[in-house]
Amino acid sequence: MAEEGSGGNVPSRKALFSVLSSRFTYSINWYTTATPALYLIVQHYGISSAFSGLIVSVFFLSVGLFQIPAGALSSKYGSKKVALNGLLVLAVGSIATPFAPNFLVLLAFRFVAGIGAALFFSPAIGILSAFYSKESRTGVMGLYNASFSLGAGMALLLWPIIVRSTSWQAGVIFGGVLSLVAYIYSSFGIDMGKAAESAAVGVTLKEIASIFRNREVWLISLGLVGVWGVYNAIPQFMYNYSIQYIGLSPSSILPGALASIILFGGLIGGVISGPLHRNIRNARSLLVLIVVLFSISLPLFMIKSPYTALAGSIAVGVTFTAGVTLTYALPAHMSGIDLKNIPLAISLVNSLQILGGFWVATLFGYVVFHFGYLAAFAAMIGISLAFLPFYLLMRKQ
Repeated sequence: MAEEGSGGNVPSRKALFSVLSSRFTYSINWYTTATPALYLIVQHYGISSAFSGLIVSVFFLSVGLFQIPAGALSSKYGSKKVALNGLLVLAVGSIATPFAPNFLVLLAFRFVAGIGAALFFSPAIGILSAFYSKESRTGVMGLYNASFSLGAGMALLLWPIIVRSTSWQAGVIFGGVLSLVAYIYSSFGIDMGKAAESAAVGVTLKEIASIFRNREVWLISLGLVGVWGVYNAIPQFMYNYSIQYIGLSPSSILPGALASIILFGGLIGGVISGPLHRNIRNARSLLVLIVVLFSISLPLFMIKSPYTALAGSIAVGVTFTAGVTLTYALPAHMSGIDLKNIPLAISLVNSLQILGGFWVATLFGYVVFHFGYLAAFAAMIGISLAFLPFYLLMRKQ
């Protein structure tokens, strides 16, 4: 039996690397259809760019809808089995996307890929929770979210180059292939029999009902809905924003770099999350502060300067990742939630955030098309602050 929470034994290191590398490839597939691919796709199918955000939103919608089923399946069948099958579905859905004969089928393939992403997300956290003690989990969650930021940042930086030098189809397929490789590696790299804690398999309706009745789980989820929607919408359009609004050259690497910095900023947020959230009792105040800081960073994008956009990108990335890490870590510290049900609780958190904010990308694209980027970012400020009152209803811990 591995020493609980040591993080230094071979089984925990292999499991950690497997999950983090899978999370890295998982995040790439979130952004292989971001601009410039986003507009190339709608052009390919003869669709107005006003509806380009649908490609993003339909993916987010399926991720949100299947979060809770993923958590329930993880509690019933085990975290590893569900997470890796989800990674496989994500890979297959991504590889199939460019072969869609029409736009509706493409949306269907992105929906399937989103199902796979949902099946991976919280069960993967369940794997990490089994290898690390409660005291170590917040720090590990920070690494988990930092891996997403690293992979997504790489996608936003490099995929425009791949798309310009090959095609949007090649870029999407390559992302799927990377997840397929991670699936094969992790199948052998994760040995749940050597986990520090052995989570029982099986979930009862009473346990599910208990989690769904947990008022604090709902509040920590809903308070970040606006921030989640805005954060996940902006990077999808940053490449074209950099060219059309700021005036950067499309032939340079700078538009992709500016877009990627939002996600790379999340690396900082992920790393500082452990020390920042070590005293979990200050969660309410921290969450309020994070939402406010995130929101006041958005006006920086409204100034036509690459320097203010750079500052805004870093601030948005750091604050979002710090906040979302805390919302994922809190259920693991709640006394009424057992180890085996942590994925289910986190699934509820993530599902509420995604289903509450999946539509923001479509709104952003629509507002940009009809009114411009200034109006779009003004709308984002209002959306990010609109859900803050839920955190004011949380109990002081």
